[in-house]
Amino acid sequence: MNKNSISLEAGNSSYSICLSGVELKGCKVAVTKTKVFGDEADCQIVSPLTLSDDGKTITGECEAGKVKILIDETEKGVRLSTSLELKEECRRIDLSPIYGITIENATHLYCNGRSMGGCRTCKLPSDILVTDFGETPDAAFESHFQTVISFGETKLHISQPIRQPNIARVDGLSDGKALTNVAVTTRFEFPQAGTLNDVPVSLEIPEDALKALCDYGDANAEVKLPAEPQPIGWNSWDYYRWTITEEEVLKNADFVASDPILSKYIKRFIVDDGWQYCYGEWDANPLFPSGMPALAKNLSKMGFIPGLWLCPYIAEPQSRIGQWDWDMLALSEGGFPCLAYECMRRHGFILDPTIEKTKKFVYDLFTRYSDYGYEYFKIDFLMSLFKAPRLHDNTLPRGELLRTALRPIVDATRDRATILGCGFAYEAGDDLVQMVRAGSDIHATWRNAKSNAVAVASRAWASNRVWVTDPDFCVCRGPETVNDPNRGRLQCCLIGVEPSETKNRPSDYVPWNYGFDDILAKEARCLLSIALVNGGAINLSDKLYVLNETGLDLVRRTVSAERGAAGIPLDLFESDIASKWIQKTPSGFRVLLLNWGDEDKEFVLDYGALGYNGSKARNFWTDEEVTVQGNVVKKVVPAHSCFFLEFTK
Repeated sequence: MNKNSISLEAGNSSYSICLSGVELKGCKVAVTKTKVFGDEADCQIVSPLTLSDDGKTITGECEAGKVKILIDETEKGVRLSTSLELKEECRRIDLSPIYGITIENATHLYCNGRSMGGCRTCKLPSDILVTDFGETPDAAFESHFQTVISFGETKLHISQPIRQPNIARVDGLSDGKALTNVAVTTRFEFPQAGTLNDVPVSLEIPEDALKALCDYGDANAEVKLPAEPQPIGWNSWDYYRWTITEEEVLKNADFVASDPILSKYIKRFIVDDGWQYCYGEWDANPLFPSGMPALAKNLSKMGFIPGLWLCPYIAEPQSRIGQWDWDMLALSEGGFPCLAYECMRRHGFILDPTIEKTKKFVYDLFTRYSDYGYEYFKIDFLMSLFKAPRLHDNTLPRGELLRTALRPIVDATRDRATILGCGFAYEAGDDLVQMVRAGSDIHATWRNAKSNAVAVASRAWASNRVWVTDPDFCVCRGPETVNDPNRGRLQCCLIGVEPSETKNRPSDYVPWNYGFDDILAKEARCLLSIALVNGGAINLSDKLYVLNETGLDLVRRTVSAERGAAGIPLDLFESDIASKWIQKTPSGFRVLLLNWGDEDKEFVLDYGALGYNGSKARNFWTDEEVTVQGNVVKKVVPAHSCFFLEFTK
């Protein structure tokens, strides 16, 4: 067998992919067809398979149609491009050139979510795969864009382009012994009879898997990012949520303006969810009595860039759109407007971006707020667009849906505002928004610090390459960092309590009366260090004027820190949560060691072997001078703590 080769197996119903040090056996080809909504999906195995004499094509047929797989050798593996000649239109087709395989002896699994969060970095074998959402773990996994399966030092890198007209995935199960039912699939919604082309998949054995991730980011970047980092900001959401008021925005702005350090670095003030009358009616509620134009003017006079949160494609039932303009709404399977949106117990209709009336509404909305002086927009719940079963134009490939939704926003704000995509579907690419969220929502808790670290590490390949990635908020409020009688009063989980609830725990992790602000100072340093080593957006979200000296020291150090490149998680393929990082800075480099465990741990990091050199460093959080011998850091790091060193040239 050649170093990289494909061969048919006995019976010609499956094939093997042989790469350098890894062989994937029992690869079936499958077409899963749903003819109409409500029908059970019909999984058809393509058999028998025929491999061409030159080894470059696999062909076969099933009831749905003829399948062809084109095989291209790459430098370190193979690339498969699959097509299906579909005989008749149907509701959904899943086309899988690799289906139902078992992968044994894997030591680690690395997965990317399709949007913010949804990442996994899990040691194997295991029947428990924890996500960065911190949810109850399960054995199933789903990955998009890049997947790495480790076999000790050998890594299998599975990748598909970021820009996808139809949505592709890698999925499977972990049973504690092996990865099973592993498949690579492209989904087509409402496909018509004719040729369907999947999202090509590359399977390679890289010499350096971390470099392969970053090379992928460089190769998939379509727009060059600005050389200057994004301005540092403050956002109202994490402390105030729906209780935010005009008065509180200005109190925090006044505090920043009067602080000699914060005023030098914080340049954006962003009003998040809670300012509007309701989703779908984007005018100020009574908590903003002066109105949003006046607030923008006041923030601008204070020297800040005004920013605003909107979810333009959601309309709550009581909104005028929901009541009068139902011709703008996406549809149920039966063709009726439906409440397809749900988050935090709020329900809403989804505006259909394929309708001209919707496009005009969104364009006019963002034109209006840009005219008011808002120069930054956080656009939220974008993934909710995909919850609508039907659009008025179902011929639009689902991979183009978000791009269609963003175009009127981009046209309205061009050269006037920066856009952060929150819940942004990564397959939409990097040419329409400048910033994207990397992880799920952060809170001032140790649990959230850990989960956010998984997402930031998993998305290191995208940071400052494809987008400016946003690790969500830099928060530090807790029992050691604030003088706040209201700490813990905002109990966000209570919205989940059912009338029949008899226990005070929604999960194994969080009670209903959890306050989301119990992080200790040493734990907050870990959370803030991860945000800094990410190299992207920095946005505070505490009630700043109630922070005590410990809390103020944390946020002052965070905002005044030198902005660095995207950090590299050195143990990404060896751990459940990356704990060793290195980051280039304009004046040198940083080393970050994080102890996520409950007991003290000794770390050894040979940064000299990575091409870095330095013997004198500063402990970022204490200013203590540290001498390092032989370019090797050795340190016992206490539980729930970090050791963050800054080396200068």
